[in-house]
Amino acid sequence: GPGVPGSCTGGPRHRQGAAEARRRAPGVRHREPPETALVAVWVAPMVLWPRSSPAGMDGALAMPIARRRRLVGVTVSQRRPRALGLRAAVALLLLGPAGALLLEVMVTSKWSQRERRDIQRRAFGACSALMDREHAVELLFFMGDFNETDPADVAREQEEWGDLVQVGGPDSDPPVERDETYVLADRPAARTYRLAHGSKWLAENRPQLDYVLYLDDDSYLHLPRLLMHLQVSGSARLAMGYLMETDLDWSGTNICEICDPCEPCLASEELRQFCGNFRDIAYGGCAMAINNCRMFNEDEAMEVCVPRTIAAIRRVAEYFGSRSTPRWMLGMGWVFGRDVVRYLGRNADELKVRGAADVMLGFWLAPLEDVKWVSMNQGQFHDHPHVRSTFAAHCSRESVLVHRMTPK
Repeated sequence: GPGVPGSCTGGPRHRQGAAEARRRAPGVRHREPPETALVAVWVAPMVLWPRSSPAGMDGALAMPIARRRRLVGVTVSQRRPRALGLRAAVALLLLGPAGALLLEVMVTSKWSQRERRDIQRRAFGACSALMDREHAVELLFFMGDFNETDPADVAREQEEWGDLVQVGGPDSDPPVERDETYVLADRPAARTYRLAHGSKWLAENRPQLDYVLYLDDDSYLHLPRLLMHLQVSGSARLAMGYLMETDLDWSGTNICEICDPCEPCLASEELRQFCGNFRDIAYGGCAMAINNCRMFNEDEAMEVCVPRTIAAIRRVAEYFGSRSTPRWMLGMGWVFGRDVVRYLGRNADELKVRGAADVMLGFWLAPLEDVKWVSMNQGQFHDHPHVRSTFAAHCSRESVLVHRMTPK
């Protein structure tokens, strides 16, 4: 987006069908590059098609509301991508191109976030002008139930853009702290539900896809750089993103794991007296709960916040069936290969969907053999540098995805 060095700005908005891209490159198929050391029904004519909502959810649309099929931003330029990351460029020179790619971009969005969707469309149209012409990319927004949204507004947006897919489920979740791992008591989490059933929709309606980029609606993408990385590191079982492995229940943490050196913490009489009130929590776990309460609940009495926090993380661990997570990817965005998408699509109706979407990914993928994890932790995927975040980084020629962007 604007203000990001090396980002895609300017250029016309382009729309072209994936079928046309295939005609331009007849017989081209995705081929696997060598291993490196380096994670509704919508058919032509296009319709916004509801799926049945979970029990207790509001009813979805009763009829399709638009009948024009339109693709956004594909295969339009012979110009080479500019300002690609050095690692990706060198690797591509060594390995050679992987052939034409068909990338689906799935953005989960709330109905109230029309401004974000329009910004995504403009940025996507500008970046698509810098793509290699052999590739085909489609941008789609996967939506939940209407709730208070005026169907007439949706019809106008769909008529203009033709890129909305309604898969049902809640439009949004109850308020939770940002970056908090949560589990809802009696309903699906909005984004988690849409990820599962959006994957099912794509597997059924875009069977020729090579990859799906799952994108947060405040994340902005340097499309040519991503395609370069996919050519280098691609696999049908790709899982590419900012990789994480974390504890869900850290109540048993040793104090010396979080204090270095640990002697000052061990010698703190105030900390010992307070934590002595919670006999089922390790000293280190108590200290971590205190820090969490200071960060997120500073107005709440500590003697109330600490046991509530510990009870919450234990409920999360109980739901997931584990005290720690398999490898997962931060929710800013990630890419799955076609085999992973099909696997999720086949199992969408059985997958757990009440937990936070990003952590849930690790549990969804845990049973799948031979996942190719590709880390984008080295400055390729990151939060915007002007936000307070552990994952913030300066924008550079390595940046592929920048999260927590605003209209400014």
